[in-house]
Amino acid sequence: MLIWREQTQRLVARRKGQIMIGELLGIGNTASVYEWGKTEVIKIFHDQSRSMHEAKKEAKNAEIINNLNLRAPNYSGLLEYEGTSCLIYEKIDGPTMLKQIEPTKLSVSHYAKLMAQLHFELHNIEIKFNSNLKTELTNKINTAEVIKEYEKQIAIDVLNVLPEGNALCHYDFHPGNIILSSNGPIIIDWMNVLVGNQAADVTRTSMMIQSHALPSNAPSWLIKSEYREFFNREYLREYLMLSGMNPKVLEEWMAPTLAARVCEVNGEDRNEVIDKLQTIIKN
Repeated sequence: MLIWREQTQRLVARRKGQIMIGELLGIGNTASVYEWGKTEVIKIFHDQSRSMHEAKKEAKNAEIINNLNLRAPNYSGLLEYEGTSCLIYEKIDGPTMLKQIEPTKLSVSHYAKLMAQLHFELHNIEIKFNSNLKTELTNKINTAEVIKEYEKQIAIDVLNVLPEGNALCHYDFHPGNIILSSNGPIIIDWMNVLVGNQAADVTRTSMMIQSHALPSNAPSWLIKSEYREFFNREYLREYLMLSGMNPKVLEEWMAPTLAARVCEVNGEDRNEVIDKLQTIIKN
């Protein structure tokens, strides 16, 4: 990973007095994004006590993305706003793919294939960083207190024999993180970016698409399970066609992917992940 350079150190808080937070543009699990002036946005983490840790982690990733010249917003730096560490990004105008999809098979198929093409394009970016995806998944699995020790061990044993890989993995790649701008699709929210096997990234995306855990403001097409399932099939069909990947590889990655996911969700969402993990382990 690149060393956190001087330009990513905290910007002087004087900027707080020059620009007022504008319209709320989006709310995620860990942060909200607001307009920041005319050409930028500010990402404010919900948990103030962890904001410095999360902001530094994302800043390191954002620097890497800046240097790779990807379909991503330009990262400007860190600042402190009302006691919370925040990140400043280029503002990208346009709807997310999630909101753009219409509840028709034609629309669902079109955007599922587009997402697969973008994912395949991302995985073919040449990078020179050491693989860390399997290490990160192992750490998450080991700290997942709600699954049994033998379940952890089975997931880790499976993970250990899977190939490392050196693809750039977004690891939160879904229609809500793709903005359809006038300059083409832009991929946002690179907080979880890792380096590893591309099949791990595809498995993670497929897992999220199939989940019954939906945002409160989910569009009508996402609410219908038949459209979610169709989107997943079209996405996988297109990606597998482009990559030549064997679909059985994705099945091999599912157990560690689910085990690592457990600590990221709560309530019924967590129960769904655990149930799926236990089903795979039994089989």
